[in-house]
Amino acid sequence: MKRALISTLYNEADSVSRWWDSIVGQTVLPDEIVIVDGGSKDGTWEKLQELARRSPLPVRLKQQRCNIAEGRNLAIAMTDAEIIAANDAGSFPDAHWFGEITRPLIENQTVDVVGGRSLNLFENEFQKYLERFEGQPAEPATPDEVYPSSRNVAFRRSAWADVGGYPEWLTLVAEDALFNFELHQVGKRFFYNPAAIVHWPVRETAAAYFRMLYFYGFGAAEARLYAPYFLRRTLLMVCPPLLLLSKRRFNDLGFRYRKNAASARGWLTGWLKGRTAPPSWQRVGGVLLSPEAQKYRARTTGAVKNS
Repeated sequence: MKRALISTLYNEADSVSRWWDSIVGQTVLPDEIVIVDGGSKDGTWEKLQELARRSPLPVRLKQQRCNIAEGRNLAIAMTDAEIIAANDAGSFPDAHWFGEITRPLIENQTVDVVGGRSLNLFENEFQKYLERFEGQPAEPATPDEVYPSSRNVAFRRSAWADVGGYPEWLTLVAEDALFNFELHQVGKRFFYNPAAIVHWPVRETAAAYFRMLYFYGFGAAEARLYAPYFLRRTLLMVCPPLLLLSKRRFNDLGFRYRKNAASARGWLTGWLKGRTAPPSWQRVGGVLLSPEAQKYRARTTGAVKNS
């Protein structure tokens, strides 16, 4: 089966060469690489074109102003590969990553989606400070807990099509979260492979980190996901003394408050002013589903009932 690596990027001039080296240095190479640049203005596009010219394997490039979901869908539409692996510039896969993230899809035809192990990188002084709060993500215990970031995922093209692709109506982020929820809701089978490792340096400054949290909250609100989590963040924002009830008590109180406040402000803004799902999207089982996902779920649910 043909395997493609897709990636989206925007203004990654400082890291694109490092990322590229981690891709072309894979022990198992993709059949082709497809990259969509969302309109970089810092020289990323020019660097990318030069790297592609020296590539040891086929590369398709496209520059187009778009949000992340549109970029992912465009990249997938540019390849006819049956297996799609996704990794974003700015994150760095181990040398065995591509082989490991796609292997379960080749070995087991019942697997639809594979998530790998994403590890945070703490390199500069701020990131080392941030390690107190971020640590490393917990590993899923069951397939039902696998919700991979699209910096470390592989899936069948048919699974992507069955839910109508990534949700392009979202402003910016949470596209992979809602995509995962849809795939789970329609019954796609997930698999976790901890040997597929990607390293991600989170954010290099406090301002960038708080901005990231704001947009994560904003996207989650638009997608109508994780409401209990963000309600707790909002409660901590409006009533700071509640921070003293945690195990950390007096440690890093100012930073912890700003962290919660950034998430809460993003969520509240997204809930009140963010985009709403198109009318054709319906909430099923607590999850917004695209028209394609609704049709697929109705078809497969009916098949199960009639069997």
